[in-house]
Amino acid sequence: MAYAQGAIVLVENPYADGLRPVMVVSNDERPYQGKQYTIAIVTTTDRDEAVRLEAGDITEGAINVFPSFVNPWSVHGFEHAEIDRRVAQVSADVIRAVADGVTRYVEPNP
Repeated sequence: MAYAQGAIVLVENPYADGLRPVMVVSNDERPYQGKQYTIAIVTTTDRDEAVRLEAGDITEGAINVFPSFVNPWSVHGFEHAEIDRRVAQVSADVIRAVADGVTRYVEPNP
């Protein structure tokens, strides 16, 4: 089963031992979606550039800490087999805000 854009899933933490939440930012247009995903790190560290997650932004499931933050500059590729499980789904507004943030960090400089 493929994970939808906006799913909060748990993966092995690329920075420390254990699992950490990440948000699937790739959509159905991504090559190999369902086998591979582009994700953004979810953290509890408040940064001005991060997208804030509040309890009302979760449309299904749950995460443990609010506020949490999605870092749109910290994107990684993960294989489906590297995902432990899905824990939540975020709203369309959060998906749009994160996508806008990712775009901001990959657009060519003028």
